[in-house]
Amino acid sequence: MKIKFLTALGLLLLASCGIVKAQRAVYDISDLEIFPEDNSTATVRIYCDSDLKTIEKNIIAGNKKRLALGYSVQIFFGSGTDAQSKAEKVVKDFKQDFNNEDADIVYEAPYFKVHAGNCRSRLEATRLKKQVESKFPGCFIVECKINYPKL
Repeated sequence: MKIKFLTALGLLLLASCGIVKAQRAVYDISDLEIFPEDNSTATVRIYCDSDLKTIEKNIIAGNKKRLALGYSVQIFFGSGTDAQSKAEKVVKDFKQDFNNEDADIVYEAPYFKVHAGNCRSRLEATRLKKQVESKFPGCFIVECKINYPKL
C-alpha cells in the first residue's frame, strides 16, 4: 500500500514539474526583444480578476485606518448635552486658524475631547502647543494614537 502511494505521489510530482513555467526577471524593456528594429509601437493590455481589485481597495482602506502611538494637543474637554456641538465648533475654529493641522473629536463616555495634530514626537507636540496656546489657553499635550502621516 505504501509503495503504491509513494509511486503515485512521485508520478504526480513529475507531472507537475512539466506544468510549472519559470519566469525570468526583466530589468529593461529592450531586453524583451519584442519590438522590431523600426521602433513601431505596441499595445499592452492587462486583464485582472475583479477579486484582485477588491482586495487592493480593501488593503488601501485598511492602511488608512492604521494608527500609531504619538502625541496630540488636547484643546477641548467637555461633557453634557451640548458638549458634542461645542467640540464640533472647536474643530471648525481650529481648522480655520491652523488649516494644515488635523483635529479630531474623541469620545470617551461621557466626555468629548478635541485632539489637535498628529505628532510623532513630544518635541513636535510642544511646538504645536506653543502655536495654539494663544487661541486655546489651557491646552496640553496628551499621548495617544495618531494617524500615520501622509506621504
